[in-house]
Amino acid sequence: MKIPTDLSQKILQLIQAAKSIVIISHRNPDADTIGSNLALRETLEKYGKKVFSACVDPIDNKNFKLVSDNLYQTQLDLIICVDAGSKSQLAFPQDYPEIFSGRFPVINIDHHASNEGYGTVNLIFPDAASTTLIVHHLLKSWNEAITPKMATMLLYGLYFDTGSFMHSNTNDDVYETAADLLNLGADFNAIVKDVFKTHSIEKLKLWGKILSDVQMTPNKIVVSGVKEADLKKNNATIADVSGAIDYLSMASGNAFATILSEDGKGNIRGSLRTKDNEINLSEIAGLLGGGGHKKASGFTIAGQLKKEIHWSIKTTESSQE
Repeated sequence: MKIPTDLSQKILQLIQAAKSIVIISHRNPDADTIGSNLALRETLEKYGKKVFSACVDPIDNKNFKLVSDNLYQTQLDLIICVDAGSKSQLAFPQDYPEIFSGRFPVINIDHHASNEGYGTVNLIFPDAASTTLIVHHLLKSWNEAITPKMATMLLYGLYFDTGSFMHSNTNDDVYETAADLLNLGADFNAIVKDVFKTHSIEKLKLWGKILSDVQMTPNKIVVSGVKEADLKKNNATIADVSGAIDYLSMASGNAFATILSEDGKGNIRGSLRTKDNEINLSEIAGLLGGGGHKKASGFTIAGQLKKEIHWSIKTTESSQE
C-alpha cells in the first residue's frame, strides 16, 4: 500500500493547523479501532496537540472518555474518525450533530468497502486488512517515529482483523507491516495473551450458552442468540459476546454464521462471518443499516429477540396385527 502524497500532506496540514483534536472510535469497539485511535493519539500529543479519544461504548482504558458537552466548550479544531464505515457506526451524530455540521473538518480513516466517504478528507483503502495498517503507512509517509507502545497497538489491530493471520485478507503487506512493527518493539506475546489466553469466567460461561444454543437453518446459516437475560444470568456484558462468532463459523458446511445479541438498550446487534467467496456479508448487513467487509460484517437494529422452536411429526404407515 502507498498513501497518496497529496492525501498524506492534506491530513498532516489539518493536524498541524489544529490545537484541539478528538479521535472517535466506532461503537462496539474492537482492537483495530482502539489501536488506530491510541497510536494516532500518541503521535498528535507529540506534536503538542490537545487530544481526546472518544467512543460511545465503554472501553477499559483510561485514555478514552465519552464525548461530553464540556468537549465542545474547548476550542475543538478537528475530528478524526477511525475504522468507522458510516456515521451511524460512530453513533455520536445523533446526540452531537455538530460533529458533521461543517463546523469542524473531519478526517475519515478506514478500510471498509462500505465506507460512505463522510469526511472532509477520506483516507479509505478497502483492500487493507485493517485500519491500523493504514495508520502505520500514514505515519511512515510522514517519517514519523513509531514507539514500541504505538507498534504494539498497531499490531494488535492488524492481528485482530486478520484473525491472527488466518483470514483471507492476510497478504504480503500484512506480513511486511507485522515484521516492521515487531522490529519497532511491538509486544506480540502480550497481544496473543490478550486475544486468546485471557478470558473471564463470565465470558466463558456466556460462550458456553451461545454454543449450546447454536442451530443450522435449512439454508445452512449457523445462528445463535443472546438475550439480555443471558447476559445478566452470567454476569456478562455485551462486549463478552465478541470472539464467539469465530467458533460458530467453524461449523462444517455452513454458508455463514451469525450471532444476534440484545444489547440491553433496546437494540439487537448482529455479527456475521463467512468463508464462502460467493457470499458478500457487507451487502447483507447493509440491508439492515450495517456494513463491514465481504466476509465479516455487522449491524444494529432496534428490537428484541424471540426464540421459536418448531416441532413436526412425520407419520409412517403402521401394520396391524
